[in-house]
Amino acid sequence: MADILVAEDYPATRSVLRTLLRGAGHTVRFAVNGEEALAQVAQKRPDLLLLDVMMPKKSGYEVLGEIRRTDAALPVILLTAKGEKSDVVLGLGLGSDDYVKKPFDGDELLARVSAALRRAGQNAATSASAAQPSAAADISEGRDFSFASFRVDANRLKLIDARGRVKDLFINEYKILSHLARRPGEVVSRDDLLKVLWEGEAYFGTTHSIDQAICRLRAKLGRDGVCIETVYRVGYRYVPPK
Repeated sequence: MADILVAEDYPATRSVLRTLLRGAGHTVRFAVNGEEALAQVAQKRPDLLLLDVMMPKKSGYEVLGEIRRTDAALPVILLTAKGEKSDVVLGLGLGSDDYVKKPFDGDELLARVSAALRRAGQNAATSASAAQPSAAADISEGRDFSFASFRVDANRLKLIDARGRVKDLFINEYKILSHLARRPGEVVSRDDLLKVLWEGEAYFGTTHSIDQAICRLRAKLGRDGVCIETVYRVGYRYVPPK
């Protein structure tokens, strides 16, 4: 099964997670603060990180931000006792794959862990495909493709401009770009984009996380950001440059 790193400072919660995850056949190791979590990820990359938001030394948000600067693909599920919409949106905006509110239901947590691991496996298989840009069929197979004046590297999750400069993509950003690129000129609703990101799994967030991802993508695309048009109250449309 999977190697799961749990970053959680509360002993009782660690005990519950140890029982749940090992009972499901996973290998479990622990970090009790944010700095230790980063050190363990650097020493041995886990298959999935369960990351408590409120931790000493570095918060879960800080840990997630540092991880995403070098690793866009590591599955990360946030554990949060806050549950406020703004906190959830912040976590998703930083690149978390999912979140679970405390106190959590054991069956739901295991289902979300399984879903995140399954998505990661599917993305890895997709990234291993041969990489030749262009046609919509190629995009759907996870191959490199063009978006505006950029090339999207599906294998490394990179956005590469005409001068060879590289920017990292979160997995959610990559999925949005590929979905829009397959439908140039079409209006794609926020709800449709949520379905693409979560691939049919239960999702309790809001479409505001899509808006945040689009905002980040426009910033990374620079002048080409205008190619992602906002369709009022509906969603977005990709209009390739002429």
